Amino acid sequence: MSQNFEKIEIGPAVVEYGEGADMVKFETTIGGVTLTTETTYREQKTDQTGETVVGKRVTGRNVSVEVPFGEYELSIIPKIMAGAEAVTGANGTKINLKTGVGINLIDTAKKAVIKPIAHLNDPDFWVTMPLAYSESDLSYSYNNENERITNVTLRATPDKDNVLAVLGDVTITP
Repeated sequence: MSQNFEKIEIGPAVVEYGEGADMVKFETTIGGVTLTTETTYREQKTDQTGETVVGKRVTGRNVSVEVPFGEYELSIIPKIMAGAEAVTGANGTKINLKTGVGINLIDTAKKAVIKPIAHLNDPDFWVTMPLAYSESDLSYSYNNENERITNVTLRATPDKDNVLAVLGDVTITP
């Protein structure tokens, strides 16, 4: 088998979260966008075979994407952080960060799409999470050494077909 260096992918990505007027587009990241899948398993053993595994079953799978957003933009905080609210007055807008206690993040799930910069217009290279909810934390360093980062983790939850993520063009049908 010969090597095909054209199949080696590198480079940053843009992440779109939500659709229409509610969409947040993460175009400036610091530290790179990271997609992760985590699968859990249960080993099956019997008394007769001791510690030998006779079966192994998938017990669950999770998909998430970490987005270290580098732009300080107050208007997006309520769109990505449960319990945050924008308050607009005559002299501007402020964001109140409330406890968020009791909010079911699954109810806030929206579509998320990762688009590599090198393939912004080619859905064959995109990753789509049909339903993802946001877990966002602020990490704002006020010094000369670090940027202020809004750490956004988008976690997939199954859609009606139990799909967590689609690698490639979502419009492809069997």
